[in-house]
Amino acid sequence: MRSGGLVLGAILVFLVAVVSAGRAKKCKDGKVYGSFGQEYDAPKNPCKPCTCRNGRWKCVTIDCPKPNCDNPYKPPGKCCKECKPGCEIDGKKYNDGEDVPSDNKCEVCKCLKGTVECNPTGCPPLPSYCEKPYTPTGKCCPECKTGCDYNDKHYDEDGNVPSDNKCKTCKCIKGKVECYPIGCPPLPSYCEKPYTPPGQCCPECKTGCDYNDKHYDEDGNVPSDNKCKTCKCIKGKVECYPVECPPLPSYCEKPYTPPGQCCPECKTGCDYNDKHYDEDGNVPSDYKCKTCKCIKGKVKCHPIGCPPLPSYCEKPYKPPGQCCPECKTGCDYNDKHYDEDGNVPSDNKCKTCKCIKGKVDCYPIGCPPLPSYCEKPYTPPGQCCPECKTGCDYNDHHYDEDGNVPSDNKCKTCKCIKGKVDCYPIGCPPLPSYCEKPYTPPGQCCPECKTGCDYNDHHYDEDGNVPSDNKCKTCKCIKGKVECYPIGCPPLPSYCEKPYTPPGQCCPECKTGCDYNDKHYDEDGNVPSDNKCKTCKCIKGKVECYPIGCPPLPSYCEKPYTPPGQCCPECKTGCGYKDKEYAEDDSVPSENPCEVCKCVKGKVECAVIDCPELPPYCEKYTPPGKCCPECKTDSGCELNGKKYAEGEKVPTPNPCKICSCQFGKINCKDVKCKQCDAYKPPDKCCC
Repeated sequence: MRSGGLVLGAILVFLVAVVSAGRAKKCKDGKVYGSFGQEYDAPKNPCKPCTCRNGRWKCVTIDCPKPNCDNPYKPPGKCCKECKPGCEIDGKKYNDGEDVPSDNKCEVCKCLKGTVECNPTGCPPLPSYCEKPYTPTGKCCPECKTGCDYNDKHYDEDGNVPSDNKCKTCKCIKGKVECYPIGCPPLPSYCEKPYTPPGQCCPECKTGCDYNDKHYDEDGNVPSDNKCKTCKCIKGKVECYPVECPPLPSYCEKPYTPPGQCCPECKTGCDYNDKHYDEDGNVPSDYKCKTCKCIKGKVKCHPIGCPPLPSYCEKPYKPPGQCCPECKTGCDYNDKHYDEDGNVPSDNKCKTCKCIKGKVDCYPIGCPPLPSYCEKPYTPPGQCCPECKTGCDYNDHHYDEDGNVPSDNKCKTCKCIKGKVDCYPIGCPPLPSYCEKPYTPPGQCCPECKTGCDYNDHHYDEDGNVPSDNKCKTCKCIKGKVECYPIGCPPLPSYCEKPYTPPGQCCPECKTGCDYNDKHYDEDGNVPSDNKCKTCKCIKGKVECYPIGCPPLPSYCEKPYTPPGQCCPECKTGCGYKDKEYAEDDSVPSENPCEVCKCVKGKVECAVIDCPELPPYCEKYTPPGKCCPECKTDSGCELNGKKYAEGEKVPTPNPCKICSCQFGKINCKDVKCKQCDAYKPPDKCCC
């Protein structure tokens, strides 16, 4: 019986302990009770998931992300606020992601998570040279300022701007006044020292020459320091040329230039045996059988003429001291006897007489041959042999051979040559190679290049400006011709692919405006886009399209995506975890009992559970599968030799204390009494 009673007592003690332990594991929150370790959402605050731990509820506040909208709301049964799907504007509803019309044409608006979000329209990039962009009134995108403000006036872009410098043309280009030198005609290749005359714009070749402290006109004669040269001013330089001399005869072997003269001559006369003999004059012969003459500066000797011997003369002989052979005979002449072949005195000094074959025969004395050029020989009075007449008779004057003869034509020089007056043109300087139509001015001898131009019944000076019939060209009188050149034009920008010249203008421009889908759109104007995700504009004659402006995504967005039918990327909502999908802000199961996980901004984020603080007398242990440590509840307590089960009240002599066995130790708490004025018995704590 005793053993059966002990067993029954042990069973009762165990049941009491179990009941006590069950009471210790219960948590109370209003009328809701939870078992030890049970989780639930507290009804008063569903955003705090709670866990019953050792009779106390441990709650963790969920950290809700801030909705990205203006008017978030909290759906029923949800903890965190969300963006209301769709938008309602002026009574009209728009689905999430749908475009919403905007009163501001510079914005693109969409309905995103219950809020209308507006972003600036996409603008094309401005060119790099744009220093001061501005946004015109009524437009959305910045532009480069067109036109120029100059000297208190406004000038259109690419328009002409009056220049303060007559040598430059100015235009308004990219908002700035750009000036360029006017077009000038090219200078001739021979121009070594061009200069720009005062008051003129284009360089010229210097005309005229400065020589010996005097100025001489271009192509004018310049006095020469050398009488044998004629000088002229040519292309700004004094050029001197030898005077033109008459040609010498072909037989002249040793020409010479007499002192004080410029032109060479044939030397006249002969120097022989320390004596001078005139040209064509007789020269004494050292040999009596020869006669000598001075011919072309040389002494030439020829045998004297001998009479022919008669055919019958078989044995002619040459008497000593004689030159010609004779037939020995004799002659009686003028009462004197003369030997055969002997000389017989002649009554005519131009004849020699001899006794030949018994007869006195007389013959002309031998004369030297005359030069081949001698056309009209003559025999001077008192002489026997003909000579070439020397000198010239001209205008009742006689001029020496090879001497100068005054000319009736100032453009010719004359000389007495071989008895004739020969005249030759004076030497003229050569004309420049470019001279196509030389002319000789009245009263001058040498040809010149015609200066100045005759154009449209007017005369224009050489190198002077000539009015142009074409406003796009400037004209000048150059070397007697009107030369026209295009005016200087400003350079076009590098991006200009198809320049054109507008009617009535001179310089090419970049075409403005665009032709697109059979319509014309103004430069910098909007062009309808075939792609709703792009805005298009007409820029520099081309239709340029750019993506529309999209709102920036939050910094935490790692994997943005663009939903079908939309233009702008979004952050993906919800989480995929272990082959399951969880909505945004939903709880996600964790394999770690010490973590509470949720789907936040497309990611599974986990927070470590904050464990409750245990009493110091508690013997701690962590149950399997749990995160937080707990107090052991099966040790019980002992006081004055008596054992008390876990959770069992322990008697105390102090009525104002309530003691119990908790976690193997006796824990006492003060009794809380209501305030009252009634009588309090001595053995009681409260009245």
